[in-house]
Amino acid sequence: MRKADPAGVRSDFQTFVAERLNHFGRIETVLSGAPHEKRDLSILAETTLHSVYVAFEVFLSDLMLAYINRNFSAYQGSLKHEIERVVKNKFGAGAAARTQFQVSRHIKLQELEELIDPTGFNLTFKSVAELKSRFADWVSAAHGAGVAALSNPDAKLIDTTRAIRNFIAHGSVNAKNVMNAMLANVSTGARCPNAPLARGHHKIDNIGAYLKSSANGQRRVVIYVQRLQAIAATL
Repeated sequence: MRKADPAGVRSDFQTFVAERLNHFGRIETVLSGAPHEKRDLSILAETTLHSVYVAFEVFLSDLMLAYINRNFSAYQGSLKHEIERVVKNKFGAGAAARTQFQVSRHIKLQELEELIDPTGFNLTFKSVAELKSRFADWVSAAHGAGVAALSNPDAKLIDTTRAIRNFIAHGSVNAKNVMNAMLANVSTGARCPNAPLARGHHKIDNIGAYLKSSANGQRRVVIYVQRLQAIAATL
């Protein structure tokens, strides 16, 4: 069941990430010197990144619902405007003028879930740009300030991680091309926090090998996970 408390949503994600990082460290130690160490570490890096990004998507969905549950006004205003627009476009201004919208000061979390997500799937966002747009429309400015303030490096990190996750999940040619395009531009310069994640001039075919490789003394998968963890704490 989703939580209506944004602090609880953030805490749950932080706990999940800490567990995954600890798990990665334990298995890495066990694999040291093992016959299939390199291959097993590649698989471990892939599964760790995949699970953490999926959890990050769930976190964003739950956080949005928790914020809207705290302040229903922005979403309600957006919903009212959209309903009026659809009715007017389809049936005319007269019908729109006769259509009543019941305004509520507050809504229960279960009712909110059924309203926003009637199919029962988590809300997902194809890009940080879409995430920011949806938050701006549905979440009050005070609650959505963290998402609105996401920096360009943070946005690139999130979008690149999504592309990696998609390639791990689907393995298609298109997913690989998108991922490589994102990896080529994930860093904005030497001082960018994403600098250790840039792929260089060569395209990545084995994403597990890339994720397990080290940059600045840390495995890249750990850098990705810690960056997502730090970003989530600001939202």
